[in-house]
Amino acid sequence: MRDLAKWQVISFASRGTAMALGIIQSFFIVRLLTVPEWGLVQLAVSLGGALGIYQHLGLASASTREVSAAKDNKEIFKIFITSVVIRYIVTIPIAIGLFFYSDKLSGDIYSSPEISFPLKLYAVVLLFQGFQSILNSVIAGTKRFKHLFLYQALIALVSVALYIPLVYRYRVNGYFFALLGFNIVATIVLSYLAFKPMRGELELPDKNDFKRLFRELFSISIGIYLVKIIYTNWEKLGPNLLGLSVDAEIVGYFGFALLYSKKLMNVSDAVTDVNLPVFSDKYVHDREGFKGIFSQNFNKLFAFIVIAGSSAVFWAPEIVRLAVGGSKYDPSMPLILPLVFAFVFYSFVNIIKSSVIIPAKLVKEMVASFIVLLAGTALFYFAARMYLGSVEAMAYGLVVGALLSFALLISVSQIRLKFKFITHDHILLLVEGLAIAYIGFIENIWIKLPLYIVLVGVYIAGTYIARFYNKEDFQFVLRKLSVLKRF
Repeated sequence: MRDLAKWQVISFASRGTAMALGIIQSFFIVRLLTVPEWGLVQLAVSLGGALGIYQHLGLASASTREVSAAKDNKEIFKIFITSVVIRYIVTIPIAIGLFFYSDKLSGDIYSSPEISFPLKLYAVVLLFQGFQSILNSVIAGTKRFKHLFLYQALIALVSVALYIPLVYRYRVNGYFFALLGFNIVATIVLSYLAFKPMRGELELPDKNDFKRLFRELFSISIGIYLVKIIYTNWEKLGPNLLGLSVDAEIVGYFGFALLYSKKLMNVSDAVTDVNLPVFSDKYVHDREGFKGIFSQNFNKLFAFIVIAGSSAVFWAPEIVRLAVGGSKYDPSMPLILPLVFAFVFYSFVNIIKSSVIIPAKLVKEMVASFIVLLAGTALFYFAARMYLGSVEAMAYGLVVGALLSFALLISVSQIRLKFKFITHDHILLLVEGLAIAYIGFIENIWIKLPLYIVLVGVYIAGTYIARFYNKEDFQFVLRKLSVLKRF
């Protein structure tokens, strides 16, 4: 438990550094671009991302599992080559199709010819992105977490150095020049980190190796592939559907609130970097120990994610106005609360998926939960938009979809694995977090600040009463943060 927590804390720190730099970068970009220009960026990114996800194939998680079990570096390189070949069979046709279809997609379908060139650049980006998650799997699967987390923090500096000057100089196109440059640099650096320790031990797979590894990789990856596609389309559902019925400025407001809210995903993403290889091994060799360690770890993550999300909503007006230099994105404010809690619930889905569902190989149940995620959101949107308006219906639809998916995974764990890890304590802490978030739109800072301190104090007391945290936990975190000084 302590070793797991150590790497999670370090992962949080590296992701936190990357997130902070990402926020700075994002706010510089939204200050440089007009709202319609930002809407065009969001539309192009959503379209490219929705297509690009089809190259995923679930190979990152599957590769991590196989690399973790590999007997030597030669086997690891064979797994890497097999995964890359499989991925590029899909990636190359997608990239070619997006490149040559971009004019029709941007002009005839979305009536935004300005995004034709950005979509062409995105097509080239896909060719470099294909390598990155598999290289990441090699590093994570060999448990070189220190190198992985240091990379995550430092590559964010490269991103800032590319995006800000290129967006300043080339506006919308500059965003995609930066995206391409960033992915080229990231691929080169990850390749060096992944294979430097293996020099002299690299061996290509023969025909039999390829067939064997193909079967092993696809034993679960097809399910992961499907849920990745569904998740990406869920995340992009707002800009993609709203882009058909409202103008680019409204998409820009929604996209800004989505951008702000999605930063919360850095927490669960940091956890999955560690949890997937660790809990996969634990599930196979010590089922009861697996349940105990996961429950303790999930309680802490649940409490942290809820208060992080609540605080992000509570201070959103001050953070956004300070970052963008005024009230430029004030129309986004009502959307931040539902969108943040959509990602709060999805963070729980993400953690359960990587720590319980994938190790237990509950592929059908995993896919079903993500179908519920997307279908629940879409059904709520179409049912409620006449009453709430398109933008608000989409924001609250994302909450509904994520909550339903979370509820289904809880039920699956209880029924299939006889594993109950959600109690009334979780519900009470969630209610406290929602209360903090709702109060956040008070304008008077002299009332708001002391009220926040009191409410967070009550929340922390609740985590102690529920035994989610204790004094030793906080002391442990402080000790492990000192590890960063050695990096």
